[in-house]
Amino acid sequence: MNLIAIDTSTDWCGVSFFFEDECKSTIEKLVPRKHSELLPEYISQVIKEEKIDKKVLDAVAVSVGPGSFTGLRIGVGFAKGFAYANSLPIVPISTLEIIANDPKINFENFSVNLFSHRDIVFHQEFKNKIPTSDAKAISWNQIKSNNNLVHYGCEKLIEEERALSVHPAAKVAGELAIKNFDQWVVFEPYTLTSNYISPFQVENK
Repeated sequence: MNLIAIDTSTDWCGVSFFFEDECKSTIEKLVPRKHSELLPEYISQVIKEEKIDKKVLDAVAVSVGPGSFTGLRIGVGFAKGFAYANSLPIVPISTLEIIANDPKINFENFSVNLFSHRDIVFHQEFKNKIPTSDAKAISWNQIKSNNNLVHYGCEKLIEEERALSVHPAAKVAGELAIKNFDQWVVFEPYTLTSNYISPFQVENK
């Protein structure tokens, strides 16, 4: 499968190009508040450097959240426009699943925690990198301390030395899109929406 994968769900901005299921190029940088400026530049750079004929593309993959409201709006909006202009389907990828499938993670049971604001995080449980719970917004003190912790942006909340910091990566998003294409593909790009999981509707237990 040939596709372009995009992730702008945090303060990282990443683009990866896959040809015949193999990642051929990735541009990925920490660029807070510059996604709208740099995402089109990264896409153009990858297309130019890899001499991509858009006619060979099968799909566009994009992280759809949860995550930064502005980052997601920019990434999903760009992906929808690119897909529509080139008559391509979109593969939406959960940001928390992108983090959970990072190759650095070797835990069997763990939770992924993505910082939202104050002490609120987007949280989901995984086993062997497969979700075992729904993603939700909860306060940090609700997370079970006996779980292995994987996180992004939660440094000020973490006391456990064993917590592993991982940022969502476009390359992982592309790998997930290829693996789960038949189950996740959206053939009408205009119908795609971001999964913001409002942090103002925090689960209380």
